[in-house]
Amino acid sequence: MKQIDKNKIIIQTIISARPKTKAEFDSERTYVCSQLGIQQPPNRELLEVYHELTQEKKIEPDKLIEELLRKADVRSLSGIAVVTSLVKPYMCPGKCVYCPTEVRMPKSYIATEPAAARALRLDFSPYEQMARRIEMLRGNGHPTDKIEYIIKGGTWNAYPLPYQYWFILDSFHACNGDAPTTFTENSPLEELQTALEVAQTKNETAPHRIIGLTLETRPDAIAPKTVLHMRRQGCTRIELGLQAPDDAILKLIVRGHTVQQFRDAMKLLREAGFKVDLHFMPDLPGTTPEHDVEMYKSLFSDPGLKPDMVKIYPNTVIKTAELYQWYLDGRYKPYGEEGLFKALLEMKLATPRYCRISRLIRDIPETEIEAGNKITNLREALTKELKNRGQKCLCLRCREIGRQKNGLQLSAASYQPKLFIENYDTTGGTEYFLSIEDPDRIAVYGFLRLRIPTEKANEKLVELLPDIRDTAFIRELHVYGQLVGIGKHEEEASQHKGLGRQLVDAAEGITRENGFSKLAVISGVGVREYYKKLGFSLAHTYMIKNL
Repeated sequence: MKQIDKNKIIIQTIISARPKTKAEFDSERTYVCSQLGIQQPPNRELLEVYHELTQEKKIEPDKLIEELLRKADVRSLSGIAVVTSLVKPYMCPGKCVYCPTEVRMPKSYIATEPAAARALRLDFSPYEQMARRIEMLRGNGHPTDKIEYIIKGGTWNAYPLPYQYWFILDSFHACNGDAPTTFTENSPLEELQTALEVAQTKNETAPHRIIGLTLETRPDAIAPKTVLHMRRQGCTRIELGLQAPDDAILKLIVRGHTVQQFRDAMKLLREAGFKVDLHFMPDLPGTTPEHDVEMYKSLFSDPGLKPDMVKIYPNTVIKTAELYQWYLDGRYKPYGEEGLFKALLEMKLATPRYCRISRLIRDIPETEIEAGNKITNLREALTKELKNRGQKCLCLRCREIGRQKNGLQLSAASYQPKLFIENYDTTGGTEYFLSIEDPDRIAVYGFLRLRIPTEKANEKLVELLPDIRDTAFIRELHVYGQLVGIGKHEEEASQHKGLGRQLVDAAEGITRENGFSKLAVISGVGVREYYKKLGFSLAHTYMIKNL
C-alpha cells in the first residue's frame, strides 16, 4: 500500500473518531499508525491528504481537524504569518562586549540559531529565504495571505543603500510570485528604488501581501534621511536596541550611544508614525536584579521611552564575544538563574496593557552558552509561577484572544466585545491605545495605536516627508485571532468582523476632538487596499484621509 493511501486511512479514521482535543487527536493518530505498522507521517502530509479528500468530497470539511493538523499553530495565532530573513555578514558600527562575532554571520547572530542556520544554508538570498518560508508555512497549514516580514542581522542602516533596496525588492518578488529580480545589490540606487515601487504596487493585490515590515537597527543610526529610506522601503516597525536605560552600564559594555540618543531616535520614529520594539537586556555587567527591575519600570515612566513592544533578552556569555574573556578572568559574573527569574516575574507584572512582550529569550542553543540563562522554556515557566501566585501578566501578547485557553469567543453572548480607550504622554505627543476586549479585559480582540502630536515634528524630517505635517497618526492597527485568509470569513474567528473599521472610526473621532483634520496611517504595502475601502488614499508612503 502506498504512503498516500495509508495517510488517507489515517485521516478518515481520525475524523470518524471525532477528537475534541490535541491529546485525543494525537492518541487516535498513534493508534491507527501502530495498526498500520508505520511511523507517524508529518502533519503537512496529512494536511495535503485532508484537503484532497475534502476537494473530492469524500469527507466533510472539519474546522477543528484543520486546527489540530496545523503544525506550530502559534505562527499565525496573532492574525499574521511571520517570516524572518537575515541579511549577509557586514560590518557593524557597534563594539558591544556581549555581542557574538562570527565571520560567516551578521553581527550578533550565531550560525546555530534556527533562522540564522536557514539563512546561511540559503546563502542569505532574500528571495529564497522568503520563498522557502512561505512554502513551509503553507505546507504546515498556515494561511500566508498576510505576512509580517522581519529583516534581522547587524545594523540595517549600516548596509549600503543599494543592498538595502535590492534585499527588500527580491523579497517582494518572492511574495508577488515573480522570478528573482535581475537587479543586483550593486545596481544603481535610483533604478532599484523605481523597481521596488513597482513591486510594492503589485503586492497590494498579490497572493502573499507584506502587511508589515520590521527592520533592526541602532538608535545612533536613526536620522531624518535614514527614516526617509526606511519609509520608501515599506518599513512600518523598528527594532531598536537600548539594552539598559543607564549611561554608566552603556559605557561599560561599549554600547556606543547614550540613553538620550535613544530618546531622540524614539521621538523621530514616532513623528514618522513608526511602531518601536525596544530591546532590553537584564544581567549585563554593572547591574543587579533589583536595578534591572528598576530600569525596566523606567521604560514605562520615562516619556522619552514607553515602547510599543519590548524584547527582553537576558544576557548570555558566548565564546565569540569579548564578554567571554571578562567571564574567564572574573570581571563579569552573571547574577544567577534564581535572581533572573524573580526579576523577570516583576518585569512581566510591571508591563502596561499597551505594550507587548514579544520575546523573553534569544533562540541561542544551550550548547553555545558558556554562562547566563539556559532555561529555554522561560516564558512558560514564568506564566506557570504567576498562575500559582494568582497573578497575571497584562501585556498584549498574554491577552491576545487566540492565546486564551478558557474558550472565549467573539460570538459568545456573555463576552460582548467592548471598546476601551487609554492615553499616555510621550515626548512630543499623546498616545491613545484603543482596544476591543471582553468586559473583564481577559482577552484582546483587536487594538489601534493613535498618536496626537503636541508639538511640531522635526523640520528636516517634515521636509523629506511633507505628508506628516500637521497630521495625527495611526501607528498600528491589529485584529487578533488565528489568521483568516483575505476575503474569507469564519464564524468564530475575530478577524474580518468589522473590528478594524470600528477602531478606525473611533480614532477618527479622537483626531477631530483634538483639532486635527488629517489622519495618516503608516500602512504596510499589503494593507493599502483595506485602507482605501475606509476612505484613505495613498500619498507617497502613507495612507491619508482628510476628515
